[in-house]
Amino acid sequence: MENIVVVKLLGRNIGYGVLHNRIISLWKPSQPFHIMDVTNGYYLVRFQNKDDYDMTLTQGPWKVFRHYFTIQSWIVDFDPLKHFPTEALA
Repeated sequence: MENIVVVKLLGRNIGYGVLHNRIISLWKPSQPFHIMDVTNGYYLVRFQNKDDYDMTLTQGPWKVFRHYFTIQSWIVDFDPLKHFPTEALA
């Protein structure tokens, strides 16, 4: 489960296809990636390249359709029904 981030667009829900296209245009990953729709507006994004993974976590802030895109490393006890994120860098 390495190189996986949990993402959510704050204040707006978007579909799988739109998210996929936005990730490509925003992050410009060097290798293909996989997206899985979890629930409650959350998606898991699994990168094949560690550099792409690190870039998404260290650069930003990211915005999609003028809404902030939250990104956090995946953790074993992630629960999409709980409030997310628990911390935010300001």
